[in-house]
Amino acid sequence: MFPINPGQRNYLSGNFCELRGSHLHAGLDIKVGGVVGAPVYAAAEGYINRIKISWGGYGNALYIQHPNGTTTVYAHLDQFNDRIARYVKEAQYKNKSFTVELFPEKEELSVRRGEIIGKAGNSGSSGGPHLHFEIRDDRQDPLDPLSYHFDEIVDRIPPYVRKVAITTLDRQARVNGQFGRFEFSVRANGNHYEVEEPIEVYGTVGIEIAAYDRADGVRNIYGVSKTELLLDEEPQFQYVMNKFAFHQSKNIYVHTNYEERYRQDRTFYKLFIDEGNTLPVYHTGNHKGKLTIRDNDNHTALINLSDSYGNQSQLKLTLKGKESNESVLKVRYFSKPYNSKNYHIRENTLQLFVPVEQHPENLYENKIARFYANRMSFDESPAYVVNDVAVYLWDLQKGLPDSVNVSKKSENMGIKMRVPSANSFSFYQPEMDIFFPKYSLFDTLYLQTYYKIEAGREIFTIHEDNTPLKKSINVKLKPKLIPGERNKTAVYAITPSGELSYKGGTWDENIISFNTNNFGDFVLATDTISPVITPLNITSSSLKFRVQDLLSGIESFEAQINGKWLLMHYDYKRDLIWSERLDESIPLTGNVKLVVKDNAGNETIYTSKIG
Repeated sequence: MFPINPGQRNYLSGNFCELRGSHLHAGLDIKVGGVVGAPVYAAAEGYINRIKISWGGYGNALYIQHPNGTTTVYAHLDQFNDRIARYVKEAQYKNKSFTVELFPEKEELSVRRGEIIGKAGNSGSSGGPHLHFEIRDDRQDPLDPLSYHFDEIVDRIPPYVRKVAITTLDRQARVNGQFGRFEFSVRANGNHYEVEEPIEVYGTVGIEIAAYDRADGVRNIYGVSKTELLLDEEPQFQYVMNKFAFHQSKNIYVHTNYEERYRQDRTFYKLFIDEGNTLPVYHTGNHKGKLTIRDNDNHTALINLSDSYGNQSQLKLTLKGKESNESVLKVRYFSKPYNSKNYHIRENTLQLFVPVEQHPENLYENKIARFYANRMSFDESPAYVVNDVAVYLWDLQKGLPDSVNVSKKSENMGIKMRVPSANSFSFYQPEMDIFFPKYSLFDTLYLQTYYKIEAGREIFTIHEDNTPLKKSINVKLKPKLIPGERNKTAVYAITPSGELSYKGGTWDENIISFNTNNFGDFVLATDTISPVITPLNITSSSLKFRVQDLLSGIESFEAQINGKWLLMHYDYKRDLIWSERLDESIPLTGNVKLVVKDNAGNETIYTSKIG
């Protein structure tokens, strides 16, 4: 049965397979009217075999094992029913910890179908009151709950298409005469979409699509559960998302265009299997959805999209085979790098952009580029000139260029090493050492690193932050500006907004080691300021405080009343902690002590007395 307002109309804020920032969404996010407290019903009979309480993630979560082998999950709960709450609180006091993970025996916490097991809330990493609901199989792999066709959800709306993109997948490929990635607007006629103009294509390319789904009565957008690609009526690719394993969730980084998501917060998912993608949700031929066109004919590409309720949409493209022999192009769509650099790495190709003088008769004069690689120099002509910009394509498998000289101007590429994806790899240099464990990369990496001192602090740049990592790498930084208080100095990542995000680290002499699951800019910062404790309520029935830290963040807290441990709940989103007594009939009296520590080891102690 549906776990919220069973038998009544319900609405979703998120569906199964929705493409989240760092993971595939494993269940349904069910709306509860924007407030906590909606009763949550057990979907079927069974017993609670797992309870997890955490600051982040699923917050307060229940797992119910059912006789047919499935498990249902209820996350971000505000509270449990009395029987479960008592079981959890006793375990928290026994372990003297707010965060616990419990595994009750079968006979301890049985539940009936339709029993109220708790109330929906906003605990953990929730962005607002709702119930996160999952159905998992006997291997704990999440299934699409909408495949059970709950009548509480009404969906008669087919998926929407925002845009489509085509990207070249080898150095010889072209889209409208150019190398790179190109987006195209679509025209809608009901649930039928098309790109009005033919797209000239030659070589091997891949298609990406920006699409989403909706349901009746809500503005929220959802993921599309099924997409298929046909070329001239021949199936090329199919994506069906009705089940996946949690350890495969990071494949979202290569299922989607990670660079687009990172740079512009736009989600395009690929209709081809990219390198390193091991999601088992695709059906393709030997070419993995990659299209190769080397003729001069027109080809029809159809993209069919479906949601969990069978609503369908279709996008039509005309791909015109054409080998580009033009050396000078004037186009509307120009593929350029996003960042301030004038080059971009795609697959194994370095694409370099250099402005040229607007004199047709001297267009190529002094435009031979000299690449310095493998202790040799190589002269390269532009692959083509587009909108008065010369575009060079350098095969990185031929060598890693230290620098490039064009028109007597030299530029350092910053490419230090070719890092294979399937092997462990170590890289050493004066400012930093980097260790890549086996399979920490999705694809071959052309590693770029930089170091500079700016505004009195050292900035260590480890590659481009628009490249994903499959798992964490280990880094050793070798600072030249040795901090005075190393025990309070740690590594911080610089976020896109310019804020510092704590990474930690361990000192050994003058070297600090840390792990990171993302590339980008890193600095050292010293945190000597202790957390701030603000009492909000100190009574015989409850204690409530606001706890804040300005830099490294809260690491731990502990409250005592007359020297005895007192359970404190924590909502990091609101910086609040509050007490819960083991025996609600016994008032809080005597000496109160609260100790709060941050990640740098700074400590604040608050004391008070009740009664």
